[in-house]
Amino acid sequence: MSTKVFKRLNDSSIKSTWAPVLESYGVNADSRPWLVDYCHYHAMFENAGSINEATVAPGLFYQQPGSISGIGNPLAPTTGANGSGDKFPSLLPVAIQVAAKTIGFDLVGVVPMDSPVGFLPYLDYVYQGGNLNSEFEPYLIKIADITSGEKATFVAGTEYTVDGDGAGNLAVLTLQFVGASRIDGDLIFKVVTSDDSITLATYLGAGNLIKNGATTLVTLDAANTVALVSALENHISGFTSTSTEAHTDFSGPFLSGNEYTQSMNRAAGEGSKFRQMGLKMFTKFVEAKTSQVSISATVEQIQDLNRVWNFDAISMLENVAVNELAQTINKEIVSKVKNLATTHATAASSSEGYTASVNVQPGSGTFENVTTSQRKLVTKILESANLIYHRARFGAGTFAVVSAKVASAMADAAGYSIAPFNNDLGSAAGTLYPAGKVHGLTIYVDPNLRFDDNTILIGRKGADEEPGLKFMPYIMAESLQTISEGTFSPKIGMKSRYALVEAGWHPQTQYVQFNILNAAGNASGVQYLG
Repeated sequence: MSTKVFKRLNDSSIKSTWAPVLESYGVNADSRPWLVDYCHYHAMFENAGSINEATVAPGLFYQQPGSISGIGNPLAPTTGANGSGDKFPSLLPVAIQVAAKTIGFDLVGVVPMDSPVGFLPYLDYVYQGGNLNSEFEPYLIKIADITSGEKATFVAGTEYTVDGDGAGNLAVLTLQFVGASRIDGDLIFKVVTSDDSITLATYLGAGNLIKNGATTLVTLDAANTVALVSALENHISGFTSTSTEAHTDFSGPFLSGNEYTQSMNRAAGEGSKFRQMGLKMFTKFVEAKTSQVSISATVEQIQDLNRVWNFDAISMLENVAVNELAQTINKEIVSKVKNLATTHATAASSSEGYTASVNVQPGSGTFENVTTSQRKLVTKILESANLIYHRARFGAGTFAVVSAKVASAMADAAGYSIAPFNNDLGSAAGTLYPAGKVHGLTIYVDPNLRFDDNTILIGRKGADEEPGLKFMPYIMAESLQTISEGTFSPKIGMKSRYALVEAGWHPQTQYVQFNILNAAGNASGVQYLG
């Protein structure tokens, strides 16, 4: 008995034959490689199955249904019965089923490490003039964690007093309120008068009181930490242009609408000391952390998969392990970026009134509809991208990460002709992962998000030396293989060592996140997106 074996051509030859044909039908052979194989096999079997109906010799009947044995219906073999002789290949190829494409590396900078440990240095320039823990007091200080209600009681230019021990037993410290930090909203004060023998740490310790006359505004606790004011994040007007004794012209980092004037004349300049700035050096310790996974197969699996299906089981095992590590890294990166974005949105709301949400509910009695609701979403994305430019000072947002539902709404609004916007979003279904651009921002669809997740992450992937989250691989993926002594089954271990580092000052300012709200003001069950 002879068996006819159909030998397959090499992949490149098959692709060169069928790719032009598929492209004539608008199908990309690279994105549908299985269709290339299908065309090849279909044509091969069709050509082999052609029949030449020759004249039948006299006395013989034409073949009729049932007159000869047929192949019959497909029948899979069981323990007690033979099958029909069909080969049952898997309809879904035995291949790596990648749960989600790794988009994390498109969102953050990648800076390889040449050692498992290291240090990242940072420089900061501060308004100094003194130190927090000495009798030489600084010009300017910043007090953290004052509540929004307490902040509302302070007025720029007004002087306030601090009861140094909460009981009125120490000399009074006088502070003038300058303004709020544009980065975190913490309050900035000018140190006006104090007892040089007492440090600010004593004045501003837990339990002490900040007062306006006899009225207590803030009761300090351990969370109200005191720091010098960074000139990189907050420029204080008047620091360079007022005389030694004058300080009433000090103002915070935001322009108030009033004319800014240089008030120090020549005589004042001759008699005034130079106000002092200082340089501070910091380092951050970086250690490569470990992710690892192992996978194994029996000798029989490896032998039979190779001989029957021509699969390289060892390579498949390695690919499964690599995919597992890649998905772990991807989720870690995206979740970390989203956490930084939420932190920044909260700070931007506190310091500049940024609203970390958009309500897409059409207004009552207006001509708004689904398309106008979708258009509001695009405008909010552009606004958030510009907020990153405004607060981080390095550039606008470059990407957005959305759910599949939000991406569908944006693609649907792409052709809104009444108020068109700059985009190249495809409106065809199935456009996942990098889906296109809106106002220059690359839109990524993260399949790890729920379909109806209504949070939108906006971020900027800057240069390696700029602030932001950095992925620092020491060993991206290294394969280790052992053989079991008892069964001789191979076991493959895959190890990845890397650090995920918040680099630079205020890395959170490179990202921001907002929610899409419904009519009830929450982010669940949002309508009017399509």
